[in-house]
Order: sequence, then structure tokens, then C-alpha cells
Amino acid sequence: MIKNTTNPAAIRSRNALATSLVSLLLERPLKDITIEDITSSAGLSRQTFYTNFSQKEDILENSLNQLFSMFVNGLPKLPETLEEMLAVYFEFWSGHKKFLSVLFDNQLSHIFAIDNIFLFKNEFSFYAKKGAKSQDELPYLENYLAGLTFQLLRTWQQNAWKEETETIVHLACRLLKGDFLIEK
Repeated sequence: MIKNTTNPAAIRSRNALATSLVSLLLERPLKDITIEDITSSAGLSRQTFYTNFSQKEDILENSLNQLFSMFVNGLPKLPETLEEMLAVYFEFWSGHKKFLSVLFDNQLSHIFAIDNIFLFKNEFSFYAKKGAKSQDELPYLENYLAGLTFQLLRTWQQNAWKEETETIVHLACRLLKGDFLIEK
């Protein structure tokens, strides 16, 4: 559980713990990292850790929440088309490949998936509403968009991020248009 606070010292401590954990995750898996490792690397006490978090995974969840907030708050307005939104979405996450790799490689992709669903059910619901023929279809389309974008990011990461962002956006658009599996 993440303990909410707006205290500047607590925010600095959280950021230091996050930086420390990500740095350690580049060296070894999460299961091999202790709270002591994280706090020692951050130059903080175990008490500071437990003041802010209940478990190691909470640090990554907090960092991911911050990234999603940065993404949404960094948009001056919602892109008008689904294609433009996909370009902005994948461009943003391409700037955070190291963090996503750490998350995905440590079997914590579910944390991302949950936040991504929230994004598409709230801030990005507009795109599903444009395509829905009825209110009953809306949750299916929201979850479809969240699942598609998540799985494309996950596969991109598994392929060592070798494709250009534009290629992933183009692939997403083709999938949404049904250009792959249905014969015309």
C-alpha cells in the first residue's frame, strides 16, 4: 500500500527510493533485492521506507502512477483522432523503455495493465465513445484499446525495442482497422 502525502520531504524520499530500486533492478531481479538494499542505496532508513510504502512493489506502482500523471498532464489537449492518440501514447512510453523493461522483466506488468485500463476508461474514454454504437459496447472498446496498447508495448519490449515508434503506431492502427486477420 502506498501512503499518500504531499509532504516535500516524503516526496523526495519516495523519489530516492524509486531511483535506488530501479538502479538495483538493472543489476538483479526484484526477488533478490531487500528493503535494506533499497534504503542503503538511497541513503535512507528502513523507517523512512515503511513510512512511505508497505512493500517493494509499492515503489514501482508509485513511480508508474507518476508517469501516467505526467503523460496525461503533459497533453495540452486530447489528440483529435485515435491515430494521433496512439502516436502520442507510444512516443511517451518510448521515452521510458528502461522503466518498462524493469517492470515487465520482474513479472510486474499487471501493475502497468491496471493503470492502462484506468487511462482508457477515464481520460481516453473519448476514443471508445467515438467508436461505440451503443453504451453497452463502451466497456468492451475501452478494454480493447487498453489491452491492445499494453500488449503492443509488452511485445515491443520483448523484441528489445528494436522497432521504431512509428512502426508500432502503424501496427496498432492496422490492428484496429482489421488489416491482418480478416480476409477482404
